[in-house]
Amino acid sequence: MKLYAPKYYKRFKCIADKCTHSCCIGWEIDIDSETLEKYKGLRGGYGEGIIKSVSLEDAPHFKLGAHDKCPHLDENGLCKIILNVGEEYLCTICREHPRFYNYTSVAEVGLGMSCIEAARLILSSPDYDIQEELGEVEAYEDEGLFDCRAERQK
Repeated sequence: MKLYAPKYYKRFKCIADKCTHSCCIGWEIDIDSETLEKYKGLRGGYGEGIIKSVSLEDAPHFKLGAHDKCPHLDENGLCKIILNVGEEYLCTICREHPRFYNYTSVAEVGLGMSCIEAARLILSSPDYDIQEELGEVEAYEDEGLFDCRAERQK
């Protein structure tokens, strides 16, 4: 299935420590099973801290710290997982936010306005209405969802 995105999509980059409304505060961050297995494989160093920060009650998730902060958010607003073991150890939610996906006759990826940097990019982009093909993805067509591509063209 072809994957499309708004033209500005590739310009998005998390501003991390410059963000005034961090997505690492106030949210229980669930950990997908694949990433949980990677965490279990970490030995020594910061890997031990990651494992200790995970709650296995209900869905696996990070135990929030003081003021509902992710336990891996440092005092400078940076992710200690990235700093200590690398970006490839981020769980799916942390890696993908604020991206979202829609699957109709094609696959689309976009950015959610809940992120300040994504909102700034969307609202300031002169090419906000131009879609470009990013490639192919494995996905199934969901005919029950509203396909907004035709409406967007209008």
